[in-house]
Order: sequence, then C-alpha cells, then structure tokens
Amino acid sequence: MRWRRIRDDDEDDDWFDDDSGFGGLFGDLDDEFRRMRRYMDQMMRSAASGRLPDSDEGGPIVYGFSVRTGPDGVPHVQQFGNTGGLFGPGGRPAELGTGREPLTDINETDEQISITIELPGVQKEDIDIDVTDSEVEVKVDTEARRYYKRVALSAPVKPDSAKATYQNGILDLVLKKQEPERSQGTRVKVD
Repeated sequence: MRWRRIRDDDEDDDWFDDDSGFGGLFGDLDDEFRRMRRYMDQMMRSAASGRLPDSDEGGPIVYGFSVRTGPDGVPHVQQFGNTGGLFGPGGRPAELGTGREPLTDINETDEQISITIELPGVQKEDIDIDVTDSEVEVKVDTEARRYYKRVALSAPVKPDSAKATYQNGILDLVLKKQEPERSQGTRVKVD
C-alpha cells in the first residue's frame, strides 16, 4: 500500500516513500505489530489452558477497576488485580501481591451484604475464608492456583452469620448486618 497526500493544487506527493525516511520507519512498525500479535496469540493460548505463571514468577500484572452507582446515587470505585494500583509510593511501579486478585461483586441491602467472587479452577476445600465484623479475607493457595482478596465492608456484620456456597468457580458469601445499637436515653429535667 502506498500512502499519498494530495495538496490543494492536486500535485501528488509521496510521504512514505523510501527516500523520505518514513518507509523504513513504517516497515519496522509493521514487523513490530506482527511480533506483538504472535506474542499475544501465544499468551491467550496459555491463558486459555491455565498455564500462566503467578505474578511472583513473572506472570501477568493485572490492574483494573469497576464503577457502580450505589443505592445512595453515589458512584463507588472498586479496584482489582494483583497489584495495589498502577503506581506505588513516589511514582514507582506497584509491587505485586501474593496471588491473583479475583473479580468481585458486592451487593448490599438493609439486612445483608452479599459478596460474589470468581475463583475458577479450585476445589471448595481449597478456599479459606476469614470474616470479621468489618472485613472478609478470601485465600486460595494450591499448586495450580493462588488467589487473594480482602474486602472492607461498608457496615458491621455478624461474622457467625456467614453462609458460603461454591459452584462452577463462583463463591457466593452472604453476611447479615449487625443491628445498630440503640442507646438507652436519659431523661433530662429542664430547669
């Protein structure tokens, strides 16, 4: 393909011919794009077969975020990935976590908090869940898979109310919220 620029006076002028120096540049770019595509094809085949190494072994670095609007109409941003963000202190690259951070969805009602976490490729016996009144920690550490997720809760929950189910790579965790404490008032006499 030859690129042409037509000027106002209809005079042909080759921008990308080899004499201009651009031809070599764009030829190199074509080669680079082909190399990147081969690499991405190989990486996708490896990912589909589950052969990607963990992040601490030179595996992929994942970072992203999702935005949803809560019942209060305020947008809530939730980060995910195996880094704490794109950059660490002082603008340095972020350090990798101890495992892949799974995709997570949190839904809340007046009575409960429901957490859905994607944990493909593991058995339910390999899932370790720790619940406190203010956060949930989920870990999987097997030879084939390592996942880690810590979820800070927006309201205090009853840890002993936790119910977890795992089916087809999806962990569903339901937690009942604590009842707000109502303080006993003291009647004050007006003088």
